[in-house]
Amino acid sequence: MTAPDPADVKACAQSCAAANVRRTSRAVTRLYGQFMAETGLEPTQYSLLVACSLTGGVTVSKLAEFFVMDRSALARNLAVMQKRGLVKVRPGEDRRTRKVALTPFGESTLANAMPHWREAQDAVEKQFGAERLQKLLSELRELMKASAEIGERD
Repeated sequence: MTAPDPADVKACAQSCAAANVRRTSRAVTRLYGQFMAETGLEPTQYSLLVACSLTGGVTVSKLAEFFVMDRSALARNLAVMQKRGLVKVRPGEDRRTRKVALTPFGESTLANAMPHWREAQDAVEKQFGAERLQKLLSELRELMKASAEIGERD
């Protein structure tokens, strides 16, 4: 058995999109989690509340697609949120679909959490730069689209 070329391993560690995006995601999620701690929401839950608020009720499939998330992982998150009374999951137009919507408690929780999100966002914009952040977010959306297109071809 041969060992990998150390130069290749180093290049992979420095340039692997998956590893670097995941590492960054964990650091950013941890930061937002610190700001959100007193709300009782995890950053993922906060994002799901925002999506439900924007859509006024959306299918589980559409939420999973939007978040590029496995339906079973999303279902686990939604089950926790439903138990807390933040969302309601109801049958959709047909038997195969389920719709997710905010409850009144979910709406008030989102409203109470928004200032904490704003604090986190302001801190990131101040440290990283608001314009740089907007450019980065735009590039990340493009990377997500490109990755989806490549995945569809395979």
